[in-house]
Amino acid sequence: MKIFGIKNCDKIKKTILWCAQNQRMCYFHDYRVDGINEELLNHFLQQHSLEELVNKKSTTWRNLSDDEKSNLNKNLVINNPTLLKRPIVENNGAITVGFFPEKW
Repeated sequence: MKIFGIKNCDKIKKTILWCAQNQRMCYFHDYRVDGINEELLNHFLQQHSLEELVNKKSTTWRNLSDDEKSNLNKNLVINNPTLLKRPIVENNGAITVGFFPEKW
């Protein structure tokens, strides 16, 4: 199982704890440390739209200009990875957005 997010996010902590409690091996990819590139974003986009992936309630979103918000694109997300919802979890080829252990 791969978990994508930022380490200080409560939902990420909850997801990692769930993995430990359910004896699930997990790899954590921290956007702030490991970044996000076009290849990884395209991987997410194979199963979810950019609209589904972006957290429009985040501080990062609120700090964008109106022009940036109206022109949401991959480069904007790559340059601002904390725009992505958390957690994004890849498990057995399926990518889920949010904390949904019943899908894992």
